[in-house]
Amino acid sequence: MRSVVVDSGFLIALFDETDTFHSRCRNWLRDYRGKFLTTEAVLTETMALLSTTQQLRCLEWLANASAASLLEVDRAPLDFGAIERLARKYRDQPMDFADASVVLLAVRMGVREILTADRRDFAVYRGARGARFIDVLAGPSGSAR
Repeated sequence: MRSVVVDSGFLIALFDETDTFHSRCRNWLRDYRGKFLTTEAVLTETMALLSTTQQLRCLEWLANASAASLLEVDRAPLDFGAIERLARKYRDQPMDFADASVVLLAVRMGVREILTADRRDFAVYRGARGARFIDVLAGPSGSAR
C-alpha cells in the first residue's frame, strides 16, 4: 500500500477553512488511497495551531483513519542527535522540531512523498543520499506555501 508522510501544514489546512490551501487539501484527500504516516511532534504542532472546534474535527478524522488502519503515528524513540544535526544543517531555513521529525520518519520508512503545505522548506530538505522529497500537494503547478 502506498504511504505518504504527513506534515502539520496539511492537517492545519485541512481543518482550517480560512487556510489558503484548504480546498486543495480536501480535493487531494478525496482521491488518495493509501496510508498516512506522521509523528507526535506533527500532531502536537497541529493541535497547537488549530482552534478548539478545528481540533475536535481533526481528532475525529485521526481516530477514523487510525481505526481503519490508514494512519500510523511513529512511536520510535526520538533520536535527538539526528534532530540536532538536521536543525544545524538547515538552520538558515530554520528547520523546526516537527519538520525534523518528518524528515527522519520519511528517511527511516523509505518514503519520499511528503504531504505538506510548506513547499519552501521541503523543497530544500533532503532525504537519504540527497534525494529530494516529493511534495504531493504541489501538483503540476508546484505552487504551495
